[in-house]
Amino acid sequence: MKNNKKSYVVHPLFETQKKINPVVLRFILSNEFTRVDFGYAAPWMYIKGGWIHIAPHAYLAIDGSPKKYALMHTENIPIAPQKHEFETTEDWKVFSLFFEPLPIQDCVVNLIEEENPSENDFNYYALKLENVLDVEIIP
Repeated sequence: MKNNKKSYVVHPLFETQKKINPVVLRFILSNEFTRVDFGYAAPWMYIKGGWIHIAPHAYLAIDGSPKKYALMHTENIPIAPQKHEFETTEDWKVFSLFFEPLPIQDCVVNLIEEENPSENDFNYYALKLENVLDVEIIP
């Protein structure tokens, strides 16, 4: 009997990330969800490090496809309008976004928080997910 509960971890190629804060740490692909893990350091330009949240309408899309994979839930980051306020510029946060499941295959992914983004929105383009089946997560 085939096990459909397999999950795979993929580290996107860092040279494809134009943003360095937050940085995409990894994707976890399964038949139930796609999880994207991030690391974020509070910026020095704000006295107390500012704040973060994610828009409820954020989604993933495979480059060249019109299909949108919706945000389902988050871990360790609030969904707007709530926000996480940092206490100092030395604070950091690791958080996860859970989306509808992407196909478990090599692909190029866009993560879109806003269709018309500002420099503060979490939009990432052309993240290369390669060798997807190479690293299976053992439960």
